[in-house]
Amino acid sequence: MKTYLFKEEDYNTSRWTGGQTKELAIYPAESKYLDRNFIWRLSSATVEVEESDFSKLPDYDRVLMVLEGEVVLSYEGQRVARLKELEQDRFDGAWKTKSFGKITDFNLMVRKGNEGYVDLIYPESEKKDFTSAFDTKLPLATHALYCKEGYAVVTCGGDTHMMSAGQLMVLEYDCGETAEYSIMGEGVIIRSQIFYGDMKEELFAEEIPVEKASFDDFKCCMYLANVQFRWAKYLVKKLQSQWFDEALSSAIRKVEKFYLTTIAFMVGFIGIFAMLIYGNISNDTAVLLVAAWILADCLLVSPLIYMPFMPKPVRKHIKDVNNLTPYEQRVRDEELGRNEHLDKVMKKYKNSGRNLGN
Repeated sequence: MKTYLFKEEDYNTSRWTGGQTKELAIYPAESKYLDRNFIWRLSSATVEVEESDFSKLPDYDRVLMVLEGEVVLSYEGQRVARLKELEQDRFDGAWKTKSFGKITDFNLMVRKGNEGYVDLIYPESEKKDFTSAFDTKLPLATHALYCKEGYAVVTCGGDTHMMSAGQLMVLEYDCGETAEYSIMGEGVIIRSQIFYGDMKEELFAEEIPVEKASFDDFKCCMYLANVQFRWAKYLVKKLQSQWFDEALSSAIRKVEKFYLTTIAFMVGFIGIFAMLIYGNISNDTAVLLVAAWILADCLLVSPLIYMPFMPKPVRKHIKDVNNLTPYEQRVRDEELGRNEHLDKVMKKYKNSGRNLGN
């Protein structure tokens, strides 16, 4: 079991169109809300306008509890809920949700396929023992205790911790561990019980340790530099069974964006042409020089231009499409469904249209 105590200065605070959001905890810790690559997230938000629209989170289930105020939640095409202080509602993050009323709320977001529940604990001067209130087959569990008001003394795993209003204690339990702890004090504790699996392969790219450049990297760069043309996947059969991961694709785009290899090739070609015009070389010699330059460009110049930009080791970033992780498969599917040419055109003319209607 691992225990974490988060205080006010540990929270990440940000503004949104209707108020302010305070991120209390997120898992995994390296995930980011805007990237939608978290398994669960706890937050507290203020709604400072009478009407507001919630962000759509189609991959998540949500639980909202009112901390202050009163709100009406309208789920378009589904139902409506009226919540007073310390009342909660559970809803699908994919629903178009509109709120009416100024409130401060407590939010639990859990990625679909996992489970999350919120309840209230009222500590007393005599300790109370707690354990998991739900049976689940999911291997990992987290109990998060948020002190809304008052204070609490929490004992778990032989250690005792005190928390005051606005603080959050997170208890992480590994596979096979039983959640057991005791609480005493006074006030109100909001408890979140979260049960989940290890979805990191689905949410994050594989971490490939950086290594020093090698001759194998040069050979890979030679291969990459010579398959960057429109019909390459039809002429080079190997490409049909390969996928370049995000890091490698980004590096290739960086090189190709500035036409570095094309410029290098043209400089050499112009040099040969200048030698033909102003020098004393024959046409036959010029043809041989052009052939030699093309060969040198393919085997040496372009690979050397690629080398500094490519992630090392390059070969580990070239994936077999039959052995992709769930995350890599999802990214590849998105790439296959994307029309890059259309995206460029739409971006170019994004603000160039006219409003022809009234």
